[in-house]
Amino acid sequence: MNEKNTTSRFRALVNFARKSFTELNVHSKLILKIGSIVFFAFLLLALFISVSYMTGLSYFNGQVKIIEWIVLYSFRFWVMLVFGSLILDILIRR
Repeated sequence: MNEKNTTSRFRALVNFARKSFTELNVHSKLILKIGSIVFFAFLLLALFISVSYMTGLSYFNGQVKIIEWIVLYSFRFWVMLVFGSLILDILIRR
């Protein structure tokens, strides 16, 4: 019985999130798209650097942390843009 209640709560949360994201204004949706594109581009850059490091094409003087920094800071940028777009939507609606 508890599993059914948890599933219905989760389904209600997903429906609420989907409804909220579809009702965002144009500027907030644009910020979300830009953030997603930038995040995906930096993930591809990190993938390229890691593959080139493993194959021996580039050395970066042993600085493998650069891959971790690219992924971490691009994720932080994406999160900041998501929260920024939500705040922008709230401010525009008022």
